[in-house]
Amino acid sequence: MNEEEFPLIGGTLNSVSRVGDTVHRLAGPWTPTIHALLRHVRARGFDLAPEPLGFDESGREILSYIPGITVGWALPWPTLMRSDGLLEQVAEMTARYHRAVVDFRPAATVPWQTAPAALSEEQLVCHHDLAPYNIVVASGRLQGVIDWDLAGPGTALSELAFVAWQWVPLHGLFVTKLLGWSRPPDRVRRLRLLLDAYGLADRAGFIDEVVKRIHYNHDIMLRKAAEGDRAYQNLIRRGHLAGMEEALSFLAEGGARLQDQL
Repeated sequence: MNEEEFPLIGGTLNSVSRVGDTVHRLAGPWTPTIHALLRHVRARGFDLAPEPLGFDESGREILSYIPGITVGWALPWPTLMRSDGLLEQVAEMTARYHRAVVDFRPAATVPWQTAPAALSEEQLVCHHDLAPYNIVVASGRLQGVIDWDLAGPGTALSELAFVAWQWVPLHGLFVTKLLGWSRPPDRVRRLRLLLDAYGLADRAGFIDEVVKRIHYNHDIMLRKAAEGDRAYQNLIRRGHLAGMEEALSFLAEGGARLQDQL
């Protein structure tokens, strides 16, 4: 007897359904490499990644389902998503992932979702989207990390900069209020919590890394939308590009002050 299929929330860049204790997602040329990545980090003890289980009869990838809740696109965020405790858990998770992935080294140019690329000596394979909508939580604890489609070459510092942008957060005032803060949080204190929990000792130029990372996401969104990718076109219509531009303006005005206090 076939189990019933239920669509899952989120899935802006992909169509995602649950079937029993598994998740089925549209696959692409990059999917075999992503499955190899997931097997690797799980073997290194990073148990927050889903287990790859092959493909279904429609060619969709199959992954283990991680029980819990995700914020999806719900606004404002639940209080838990804005808590110091979860911020520290996310930082520790990011450090764990970077330790687990450091020896995953595809030897040649491989197809990633953003573009085919080879891994350079100073790079590792980043998740590239460790945002609240890709974190599964239960009973106040981080239970898993989902949506690995965007994984690809990057640097640990760039990934940490993305986490800071999304979780501190380092958005402008409009987006920060939209996420649930009646007034902006103490960003310096939350940045320090994040970087302490990750274990980043050398913080020189960190805010510049955040700015570079926002530009990176901004450029990808523009390029993919111009190429006709409807998912990225929808993100632009929903205001994501404008949100990035607001964040860049905020950091142009206040980034030096933040950096001086790290």
